[in-house]
Amino acid sequence: MKYKYLLTLVCVLIVFSSVAQTFSPAFQGFSRKKTTFITLKNGTEMSVVVKKLFFKKGLIDDLKVERSSDGKKVKINPEEIDHMYIPPSTLAKLNQFMDASSDITKLQDNELSSEHLDDGYLYMESSNVQVKKNKTQYCMMQVMNPTFSKKIKIYNDPFAKESASVSFAGMKVAGGLDKSYYIKKNGEDLARRIKKNEYKKDMEELFAECPAVIEKYKDDPKWVDFEQFVYDYSTMCD
Repeated sequence: MKYKYLLTLVCVLIVFSSVAQTFSPAFQGFSRKKTTFITLKNGTEMSVVVKKLFFKKGLIDDLKVERSSDGKKVKINPEEIDHMYIPPSTLAKLNQFMDASSDITKLQDNELSSEHLDDGYLYMESSNVQVKKNKTQYCMMQVMNPTFSKKIKIYNDPFAKESASVSFAGMKVAGGLDKSYYIKKNGEDLARRIKKNEYKKDMEELFAECPAVIEKYKDDPKWVDFEQFVYDYSTMCD
């Protein structure tokens, strides 16, 4: 009986792994022991251990880190940072395991460190974000599509609600897609929010410069296809 249960679970996992998300698992916590790799906007590279993150409106607004070079604890503002690779906590890794990207694309269309990504690090970069209609702030934002983000960056929305997920024997085996993200296309300075309930009417306006991908999805644009849509936008458009 136990063998049948395990066999069934493995089959379920195989089925869902074939349709797993291409986005990275969302940030759920960081390791206070492992090294975080930070590159400042002036080109300085830092190896640090993150001790504390400060949030404003749910977004990372400041970091307190311990420098590996001298053990000194310093505070860094996102406006000083270009990007960083941060290790998730052990608990976050467990929570994210079933939602982890299958990385079926392996596109790597940019200069991100595949070594850090393959080691399970999450990639974050500093961006100016529209938090309200007439208000912006610089924050550290997790890039959800790190292997195909040259033309468009999809950022995690920490406040996003999640659509329905699939469970088996009390275990979540396939997570729902978040109902909102922040996006920033190449050449833009400001990340803006895109929501599930606005996606259908906004799609043609947001991606008008890519008629091929609009043509593919325009008859029945579905939020569940958003990750594939972003991948197609990254590969089908010049």
